[in-house]
Amino acid sequence: MTETERLKEVGRRAGALVVGVAAADAFNTYVPEGHRPQDILPGARSVVVAGSMGPTAGAWQCPDHRVMEITGYDFRENVAIHVMCDFIEREYGYRALQAPSLPTSGHTPPMSMMLAAVLAGLGTRSLAANIVLHPEYGMLYYAALLTTMPLVPDHPLEKDVCPSPPCVQMYRKLGTTPCLAACPAAAGGCLDGAIDADGRIAYSYYDRERCTARAMTFGISGLQKALVQILTEDDAEKRRAMIYSDFFTQSLSALSFYKESVAQCFECMRVCPVGRTYRKLR
Repeated sequence: MTETERLKEVGRRAGALVVGVAAADAFNTYVPEGHRPQDILPGARSVVVAGSMGPTAGAWQCPDHRVMEITGYDFRENVAIHVMCDFIEREYGYRALQAPSLPTSGHTPPMSMMLAAVLAGLGTRSLAANIVLHPEYGMLYYAALLTTMPLVPDHPLEKDVCPSPPCVQMYRKLGTTPCLAACPAAAGGCLDGAIDADGRIAYSYYDRERCTARAMTFGISGLQKALVQILTEDDAEKRRAMIYSDFFTQSLSALSFYKESVAQCFECMRVCPVGRTYRKLR
């Protein structure tokens, strides 16, 4: 096994379902300074991306959408990244660190895990909020590491995962796809898009703020939304009522139990045919 193949095997044994590699300088074409691998780890040569399944097949079938967030397994990819970082530094003597992915200002993360997954050949963006879909497993959770170690990079997929053939057929008959029909922007939803004559995405639209306000009802996003409404309310009595409302009280409480209080929608992914085999068990 080559060093790159050996590292990937270490990641898979540590819990990653898939592992891909991208060259660090490949990001320079797509992102501005301050969000590139070399800005986070000087001398970075490679980016290793690990992907894993999130909720189990059982969780996908639960009618209570909160279960998707509470019982998700969306940490296995991080464990795999930690193990690979240690392996690189211990076995090969190169620097390695986990790439930061959580937003530090608004909704902008220091580094895009979606772009990392695409450049590492693990998937392509979709009509459903640009979620990256793996050709076999569909939606995965991704984490990445940066390292000064030179590795053999994978290549972005040549064929788009989305739209899948069933979605193209549905679009040509009905003018929509399963994900667009689940949350149409024209009816107050978050998604819109079109497929061209070649069966590729012609354009896509995603209302991120609307999605966040609905999918993450409480927690940090809910509190931020409530504060904006309260601070811009001119009526003193109405403002007072908003502060003492059940919604604002729950939003404050949710900050202490963030993981247990945040729900995610997932409706666009529930109906996505890509990776459906792994969500349909007895």
